[in-house]
Amino acid sequence: MVIRKPTGDKKHPDFYQEPYLIITTVLYTASLTVSNDLLSRHSCEPFIPFGECLVGVHKWPISTALRHLISLAVALIAGVWSDSHGRKRTPLIFLPIISQILTDGLFFGMSYWEWLWYNYDILGWIIPAIYVGRHIFWVGVMSYVSENSTVESRTLKHGIIIATYPISSLMGSGLVALLKIGIPYRYRHFQFLVPMLLNFIALSIVNSNVKNISDSCNREILWQRPKYVLKEFTNLFKDKLKSSAVILAILIICQSILVTRIGCDYDLIMSYVIHSFMWRDAGEVCFTILKMMAIFLGTVLSVSVLSHKMKINDLLISISVCCFYIIAAVCYIFSNQFFKILLITIIYLCHGTVVTIISSLTSKLVTIEQLGRLNAIQMCMNSLMTFSVVTTYQFAFEPIHYTEAGHLCLFSILYAILTLPILSVFVILYSKYKHVWQNDTIAEKQYKIYVIS
Repeated sequence: MVIRKPTGDKKHPDFYQEPYLIITTVLYTASLTVSNDLLSRHSCEPFIPFGECLVGVHKWPISTALRHLISLAVALIAGVWSDSHGRKRTPLIFLPIISQILTDGLFFGMSYWEWLWYNYDILGWIIPAIYVGRHIFWVGVMSYVSENSTVESRTLKHGIIIATYPISSLMGSGLVALLKIGIPYRYRHFQFLVPMLLNFIALSIVNSNVKNISDSCNREILWQRPKYVLKEFTNLFKDKLKSSAVILAILIICQSILVTRIGCDYDLIMSYVIHSFMWRDAGEVCFTILKMMAIFLGTVLSVSVLSHKMKINDLLISISVCCFYIIAAVCYIFSNQFFKILLITIIYLCHGTVVTIISSLTSKLVTIEQLGRLNAIQMCMNSLMTFSVVTTYQFAFEPIHYTEAGHLCLFSILYAILTLPILSVFVILYSKYKHVWQNDTIAEKQYKIYVIS
């Protein structure tokens, strides 16, 4: 027997907190951009929120691996805690903002004292690893948005939130440029006050306008035990139809592959493009702005026009995006510099779209009480796979990384060969299982109960 359970919270159909959540996301992301630049982490932030921060992979692989392992554990525990404590999402939004204020404040104070080198490691690596920065923030935000939207509007809501990321990153970069012009280098530490101010504003907005919609919970629940944490994640795939559980697992793997590919794109492919085109600072900045605007426009147009207005099935949009990936990868091999830039722009138009849609599809396959665990496991898989693949590639194929043959080979693997199985998955889902997402409910298995009278 199968019953249907709602995937959206019907108590808040209008979701009037959404503009405040968007403003908070913009302020927090812009503050991260400013902080990362002040700490010279120019390779830290990817172009979408589900990507991975790869800072330190080249110089400090052991420290970076330790930071990622700590982040992995904390994010998993945070997802379980949020679900098991009555769907508490706002603490996951509060904590990274408060911790970022603390980190920036300590760096500001450190400029007045001669601290030992390991203090920098503690502030720059250990503390951010404990609160996981934007990972926990995005687990809270995406879970909050998902449970306050219906299946019909889920893709649009996800797209709006994700589209804020490249725009707010550009805002942060522009703010950094203004600060460098207006503040002399010897007073550079005063720039830490700017992200602190942005985060204080974000914190006040969340506190006063984003409503806590959590339910009461059993405070004696032993959620912190490792055995219970593991059980909670396995429960994501239980009490469902077999087909729904398999689809959920496949989509989570597909999203991890897509995000890993974007991480490789940012850290491996773009480094070769900038190096081979011999761009200076101005050229690199223009290229970065072009890519971020491509992600923003591609995400907004696909979710607002194609998905929301024209009611095109999300799986059909994903199939089209995968076809664009493959065509662009094939054409890239035979293109000159101008067309390579054009094809890269087309690829970045698709990045935000496909990640938005696949995250929306997976969120529709679980109940609102499981959204924290779902987003946590997605974030952690994305982080682990991206770090592993990029690190392995750098150690194994470094001699051919800056050669044209190695670049074209990597590009073809990422956007042609890896896209084919994902395209096959979307085609099969659309042809046989598209009905799973047609209603504003999900299917769960119910066991037969016999009553003896």
